[in-house]
Amino acid sequence: MEPVCSLWNVVKSYGNTPALGPVSLDLFPGELVGLRGPNGAGKSTLLKVLAGLLSPDSGTYARQKELASFVSYLPQDVALYESMTVRDNLKFWGTVYGLPAGAIRARSRWLLEKLELSEKANSPARTCSGGMLRRLHLASALMTTPKLLLLDEPTVGADPHSAELILALLEHFRAQNCAMVLVSHRAGELEQVCTRILTLESGRLAGEARS
Repeated sequence: MEPVCSLWNVVKSYGNTPALGPVSLDLFPGELVGLRGPNGAGKSTLLKVLAGLLSPDSGTYARQKELASFVSYLPQDVALYESMTVRDNLKFWGTVYGLPAGAIRARSRWLLEKLELSEKANSPARTCSGGMLRRLHLASALMTTPKLLLLDEPTVGADPHSAELILALLEHFRAQNCAMVLVSHRAGELEQVCTRILTLESGRLAGEARS
């Protein structure tokens, strides 16, 4: 099986401060890779390189040609329009991804049902609980159908039920051959859903475990 994307000896620094590398990594369709490590280990930097938001200072990042339009990156900080309704937030992101109106309606409906947000669809996002906002945040990244999904602590601060819904949806997309990288500090979460777990320390891969 060909990897969705690959890193070879990738290094990234912020000014004179090393942040990542050298790191080599292959990501394959249908695998959910967990990423753990202390704060400052380079986890978010690695996700941003994989998302194409940061360019390596050295080394090579290669990905399938058709992948560019099918990468979704979910940062830790919630990026939603709180004055807009839950449904309109999804409509906005569907428009950003270039979906036609009919596809936006169908995709929004499906995500709202899967993440149990249908009853809040016409309410401003600011009326949602913290867990609901986390679910809506994930839904915004899934308005496209990703082949590579990069998630920086999507369940942080979420209640147990919201976390359960989020992880269940990730497992659904893994079954659809989406490759995923999940950063989490939540106890037991990576072991619950990941096919393998990588540990970053001081910007370097320090260990790997398979579930």
